[in-house]
Amino acid sequence: MSDLSTLLAFLAAIIVLILLIARFKVHPVATLFIVVVALGLVLGMGGAATIELVKEGFGSTLASVGLLVIFGCVLGKMLELSGAAMKITDTALRMFAEKRVPWAIALASTVLGIPLIADTAVVMLIPIVSALAYRTGISMMRLGPILYLGAYVMTSVVPPGPGPLASASLLGVPMGEAILYGLMVGVPGVLAATLYLSRIKTHVAPKPEFVEHLVNAGGSAGGGGSDAAASEGTDTPRVGLFGSLVPILAPIVLIVFASLTAPVLPEGSWITGLVLFLGEPTLALFLACLLALPLFRGRWRDKETLNDLFESGLRIAAMPLALTGVGGALATIIRETGVAESVAGTIESTGLSPIIIPFLVAAAVCSITGSNILGVMTSAAIMQPLIPSLDLSPLVVYLACATGAQIMKHANSSGFWVTTTLSNMTVGQGIRSIGIASLISGVTGFAVLYAMIALGVV
Repeated sequence: MSDLSTLLAFLAAIIVLILLIARFKVHPVATLFIVVVALGLVLGMGGAATIELVKEGFGSTLASVGLLVIFGCVLGKMLELSGAAMKITDTALRMFAEKRVPWAIALASTVLGIPLIADTAVVMLIPIVSALAYRTGISMMRLGPILYLGAYVMTSVVPPGPGPLASASLLGVPMGEAILYGLMVGVPGVLAATLYLSRIKTHVAPKPEFVEHLVNAGGSAGGGGSDAAASEGTDTPRVGLFGSLVPILAPIVLIVFASLTAPVLPEGSWITGLVLFLGEPTLALFLACLLALPLFRGRWRDKETLNDLFESGLRIAAMPLALTGVGGALATIIRETGVAESVAGTIESTGLSPIIIPFLVAAAVCSITGSNILGVMTSAAIMQPLIPSLDLSPLVVYLACATGAQIMKHANSSGFWVTTTLSNMTVGQGIRSIGIASLISGVTGFAVLYAMIALGVV
């Protein structure tokens, strides 16, 4: 096929992919499989060869990322059910004065967003945030979206979130770099979004069911401090702050430490071997799961902890695993059919900066399908074969995909509906808050990335 025909087939595949998911509500895994097979056939690979490439891409991708996704999802479930997430939130609220409550929520949400899906963080913590809104008189149009955005940004840019974890693996980015540089572009995005949300003037009261116990107790808006609000309506977690943070921070420290020190340690020495062993992402995440067991106190030996909880994590991991595997198959088809060269040539002829492409692809997939996880993984799968032709580093492509995949949340997203509904907002208010804030976080993160490229940091 000619370069033009190849490029048109590739563009048609992306359009069909988005339409099937967004318009016809076909499951993303089935959609990706249909598009991958159809693309292989249209580009002349033949039926048998196409299926072989699909299986090869699926298998090799899961071999590199499968256990990472599983242990990451199990860790998130352990922190949720042990009370660690509540403890971190409670501590963050106690650290800030009443006027700084939005920033306390942003801090807690950002920390929890590293291991937890953003939707989960909202469902868990919205009763606490609603009580804070009632006590302080701060609008839920501020606090609810802030609770969501901190976790949402981290879920988009920092492993072990399933999206960035799979994206980094697909692109061959070392996990230490993905974590370190992901934080560098993610934290400014959270700050910018929180700054915007904290200035919203529209007042939205919390849902009555979350604050009726305060009303019955004679509480009044604007009274009481964040200490009282943080503990109202929920049992105080019995776990300690240090124990709650260890399972989150330990794998990050191990992975980043190995990434930074291994090149300067003596080659072949036992200490180098130990550092590389403990800093291997799969082992580091499994150790984090073990470090979370003491949070359950005497219950850590129970079947509910050692078996049932692990199965809950496996169920959460099933979707990201399937998407990642089929995304790997898509990358293989693109690489083997000459699509990469055609796309690279077209981009070069337009004069566009190549770094814009992964950002826009991720933004389009996220905005149209409503899934930041799908956005970052799909864009990574599309871009991975193009990296050599576009002369971009895998790290830069990863960060561009991760920042673009935050844009923008609206009515086709489960996270949008969970946050809007539980925060007692209308759809319009949700778009003005969550939608605009997610746009701000993504653009801010990409601006930071562009500055890092200009300064030679990445």
